[in-house]
Amino acid sequence: MTDFIAKCAAVWALVIKEFQMIWSDPKNRAMILFPPLLMLTVFAFAATFEVNSISMLIYDKDHTPVSRALIDKIANTPYVKHIDFVNNPQELQQKIDTEQAFVALTIPENFAAATYLGKSPTVQLILDGRKSNTVQVVSGYLTQIFAAFQYETNGIDTPQIPIKVQVRNWFNPELNYQWYIVISFMGVLVTVMMLAITALSVAQEKELGTFEQVLVSPLKPFQILIGKTVPAITVAYLDFTIMLIAGHFIFHIPAESGYLLIYACIFVFLLSIAGIGLFISTICNTQQQAIFGVFAFLAPTFLLSGFITPIENMPMLLQKFSIVNPLTYFFRLARGLFLKNIDAMTIWANVLPLLIIGLCTLSFAAWFFNKRIN
Repeated sequence: MTDFIAKCAAVWALVIKEFQMIWSDPKNRAMILFPPLLMLTVFAFAATFEVNSISMLIYDKDHTPVSRALIDKIANTPYVKHIDFVNNPQELQQKIDTEQAFVALTIPENFAAATYLGKSPTVQLILDGRKSNTVQVVSGYLTQIFAAFQYETNGIDTPQIPIKVQVRNWFNPELNYQWYIVISFMGVLVTVMMLAITALSVAQEKELGTFEQVLVSPLKPFQILIGKTVPAITVAYLDFTIMLIAGHFIFHIPAESGYLLIYACIFVFLLSIAGIGLFISTICNTQQQAIFGVFAFLAPTFLLSGFITPIENMPMLLQKFSIVNPLTYFFRLARGLFLKNIDAMTIWANVLPLLIIGLCTLSFAAWFFNKRIN
């Protein structure tokens, strides 16, 4: 019992030393407290998937009440911010080329005549393919507007009893994109902070020459790992709590599964990231190498996590790489815990891979520590 207390005291002394190294520098304190909240707020409002400020060109060759009715319907939608009329194809091309607008509508001369005859009139929609994601959204918006206009215009053969569609959005009834962004960036920012602290901890000591003092101490490799991991996880919890408070009070994100379960699942995620950070740190001799190692890990991690594009849309080979990506499981857990109140089996199906990743990376880090000591 006395020996166990002595080992715990030694690990606690290392934990206190790590906290002092992290907290003693005023720049470190500022980096820990302010950037997470600032970045979360900026990205929540800036990184939007909605398109509601469309600048549009219209080349009306028909000049009839029917064509003007179509233009009025487009102008009265919440998606179109500004409409500019052009008089010839050359002017239309020049404005698209110079990015004064990225969508242009050409209404042909026979538009009204085709409408009165009950035919489906053809209009030309030109979109700037340089903005591929935005173009896809805008194309969908305008297609719906054209279909509604055709349905409402006199002279179009329509069913006597039209189908009414009642839409219900589960888990996010208002389709608030900020909920998706904020929940996702909680994981992204915590990952960056966690990797920065753990990856630089050992590399910094190697540069300062104090790592040898840790190696010759009576601490065993797993005790050193604990001493390096606890402060990093504590700081990450602090940042996560700040973002959680902002998410609750600023963006009104629900926590359907309860905050206690969310904190418990986040611990497993932080453990897996800590293992990766310590593994990077042990194979690097300088802080510069550690920083490059962190960036080399972060780039594919973000791309293969499902944050930017769905994993199902990726090639099969890349989908297999996402199996060992901690962020993949974090996004599934976080969205389910915050918005859906997922069941215990779903939670375990995502927590177990995080535990395996954490154990593997921490074991590799401990093996490198042992190798360095020997």
